[in-house]
Amino acid sequence: MMDWQRILRTLERDKEWDTAIEFMQEVVRNDPDSMDAYIAMNYLLMNLLVEEDYDKSKHNYYEMLTKKYFDESYQKFSNNPEYLYYTGRTAAMSEWFFGIDIEEAEAMIERSLVLDPNNLIYQWIHYGPLGRKNPDNSSVIAYAEKVLDKDSFIQKTLQQKGAIGDCLLGMMTNWASKVITKYPYR
Repeated sequence: MMDWQRILRTLERDKEWDTAIEFMQEVVRNDPDSMDAYIAMNYLLMNLLVEEDYDKSKHNYYEMLTKKYFDESYQKFSNNPEYLYYTGRTAAMSEWFFGIDIEEAEAMIERSLVLDPNNLIYQWIHYGPLGRKNPDNSSVIAYAEKVLDKDSFIQKTLQQKGAIGDCLLGMMTNWASKVITKYPYR
């Protein structure tokens, strides 16, 4: 994990939202080609607006920043599957703040899998609760087991992605636990 990611995690944990935003603005200014910094900024702003308590007098400012950083990052990274996946997942939680509709957010997620079809994380599109229905229970169960495996690519990768990784890992492990409970005898 990069140093800025550790600092950001601390600021998020301590709910120091304005400090976290200012810090990430500096990170992006210093490294405008850092896709990870933009992914983290996009999630930070969305999470603040949707999930956290904040000074409501700053709502329009936070909303403006969300659109600004999304637009900048999409222009730079719209052909990168990693960017498309994480930003698409973030935008799907509050697409209106990004200035897009849900279909556009979902298209970003879908495109990530087209560009990198072997990525196990992106494959959740096929199995997850909002994904395509897969009639083959054995493949759904096998995927759920991969999600829950503490040494899996899925867990290791998401643990390195900061708050967006924590969010997705929580959603995926919750889903996988339900799948395993539903089909305990394979």
